[in-house]
Amino acid sequence: MKFRIKHYDDVQKQVEEMSVDQLLACVICPDYIVSRDAPDERVISTMFFHPTDVEIAVRVGKEFNDKRENKALIVADMEYGAGGAVVGAVRFPSMRAAAESGDENLAYGMGVHAAKEARLSGYHWTFGPCVDILGYKRNPIVSIRTAGEDADTVIKYGGAYMRGLQDGGLIATLKHFPGDGYCENDQHITTPENPLSREEWDATFGRVYQTLIDQGAMSIMPGHIALPSYDEIDEETGIYPPATLSKPLLTDLLKGKLGFEGIIISDAIVMNGFCGYMNYYRASARFLEAGGDCLLFMHPTEEYFDTMKKLIDEGALTMETLKNRAYRMLCFSKQYFEEHPVSTAADFDRAAAEACAREMVEKSVRTVRDRKSTLPLSKDAKILHVILGNVGMSAGAVGAAEELTHRLRDMGVSVEEMKDPGGSAIRRNAKSGAYNAIICSVINEMVYGLNVVKLSGPVARNMMSGWMRYGTPAVFISYYDPYFGDDFYASTDALINAYGYSPYTNEQIIKHLFGEI
Repeated sequence: MKFRIKHYDDVQKQVEEMSVDQLLACVICPDYIVSRDAPDERVISTMFFHPTDVEIAVRVGKEFNDKRENKALIVADMEYGAGGAVVGAVRFPSMRAAAESGDENLAYGMGVHAAKEARLSGYHWTFGPCVDILGYKRNPIVSIRTAGEDADTVIKYGGAYMRGLQDGGLIATLKHFPGDGYCENDQHITTPENPLSREEWDATFGRVYQTLIDQGAMSIMPGHIALPSYDEIDEETGIYPPATLSKPLLTDLLKGKLGFEGIIISDAIVMNGFCGYMNYYRASARFLEAGGDCLLFMHPTEEYFDTMKKLIDEGALTMETLKNRAYRMLCFSKQYFEEHPVSTAADFDRAAAEACAREMVEKSVRTVRDRKSTLPLSKDAKILHVILGNVGMSAGAVGAAEELTHRLRDMGVSVEEMKDPGGSAIRRNAKSGAYNAIICSVINEMVYGLNVVKLSGPVARNMMSGWMRYGTPAVFISYYDPYFGDDFYASTDALINAYGYSPYTNEQIIKHLFGEI
């Protein structure tokens, strides 16, 4: 059933009595590192917490909300499970893994478990699922964050996760309208364009958003990405604007044609697709005038209040618009707290959530190539484990491959580990005859601002020197990038795709390596 924000007479009256500063505080979602930053008491609708411990998140959120009549929605990024936002929470591998599992119930279960665990941790809202379509597999930011390469897959698994989240009591957010995944640039550093015609967009992204809006999506996050087929060139800049600054896209297309009535929250306004396109504050005013409700990562500084009031005086932002957006945000928050009392969040089953994550991993990790029957390896083999990862990879991502080394050693397998040793060094080891096999773990995690997802830059030189052709069998493991094997098709005879990482991933990879699958 389509979601609609409830009307409250008392909120309407409250908004009419608010100062401009109070109204401006209602339409922002600041981000906080809760172990370090104290939430500003002027924020009265929502705030974003970066990953933190459960105890800290609960305490800070409670201390903040206990002081006020208008309670703030606490939000974080939980695109596939609570584990990405709450330290120690159950970790699921990815949305793509949910689709690769072939089991829609696992995607739904991931949503329900994430919602219940998140609510126990003090959260009310998440920015997920990502319902982009990976039409261009080398897109630098989508990859395994979305379910797949076509609208049907995204609707099936992204929709199941969305319904699970909302059935579990957590507000879901579809992103990134009007759709990423068909271009080669990253919105964090520029303003990309979705190249689809109207007919193509209607059949793909249009169908995804229409279906999921009709299923009850409560919030949508537009990306800083242009859609020329549904828009006009901006007279001020001479180029097509990102959706976050486009009234034809937010008001005419999303609210009008698709009939969305929930909250529109921007993607982070510090991304250059937004503030590199137009001045930070002027862009913020235009977002609200274009149809948006809330500015993600705007902070309640004196500069913000002073500059936005000047823009109001100039007519760039009208008081009518500001009051409407503040009213919608306050009603959205009040409606949520009325419908989701804290007592309903107490039935999280950790064991069931872990079982769901394990089953998703078991059904998604797979050997996608074994041309020369390299697998299975012998547990008596002496193995060289090479770890490769692009610059900017997180310690946690690299740690996934390091954990594989430890697990193998715990099994009694002889393993030597090398990180980014260079193609010549790997070749020397391959030629030496000292090893029975080489396992090469590739960590191509999505990292914002990197503007590329495939193995690239100096680390890609590890794939030189032909070391995989000197008689020592090589098995490649791609933890994050499903298309690593396409980029190095000729030289990767044996390949395992993991589609993300959870505590169960290496356990499953080992079963593939040693023939237990």
